[in-house]
Amino acid sequence: MKRALLALLALLFLSGCATSGYGHLPADQQADVHRIETYMNGVTGMRASFNQIGPDEGHSSGRFVYMPGHLRLDYVTPHIMELVAGDGHLVLDDMDSGAVTHLSLKRNPLGLLLHHPIRFDRDIQVTDVRRGQGSLQISVAEANNPSQGLLTLQFSDMDGKLSLMGLQGVDARQNRFSVSLNSVEEGVAFTPTVFTPPGG
Repeated sequence: MKRALLALLALLFLSGCATSGYGHLPADQQADVHRIETYMNGVTGMRASFNQIGPDEGHSSGRFVYMPGHLRLDYVTPHIMELVAGDGHLVLDDMDSGAVTHLSLKRNPLGLLLHHPIRFDRDIQVTDVRRGQGSLQISVAEANNPSQGLLTLQFSDMDGKLSLMGLQGVDARQNRFSVSLNSVEEGVAFTPTVFTPPGG
């Protein structure tokens, strides 16, 4: 399970560099991207339950906690693990094996999402914007090498109000992952210690 999770984390770290952000998109899609930037930068605190499918089709679940610049995942199944990301680094504590893994968030979309403010331009290219019935999603990739991977953010879009509902990704070898969020709560206040890395 740990190897599959590390493979998933590698997929999350889709190196990103952009040609020209989203200026190449039609005006309505540019407006959607700007809405997403505004929404993500305005989230004061979010928590949800999550279900995750990894590259090996393995399933896991737990609690998702996010605020601009910080992310925490507390895994309940298949066993207890704690993942904390922020300040350019990610730490995963596998309490089943006792192993602690440290990874850098430099130059990848997940790292960008943990910056504040979030901006989908400069070194990141928006490759796709899609609207559905009550939904909106955006895909981002490395601008100067988009074939290296893709990260997609999925939102509900009801009455003009966005809410983050999931993440999907695919790497250069077509390995895929998905994280879906349920029972999302926004405006939640967290103490800084929630995002203290394991052993920190």
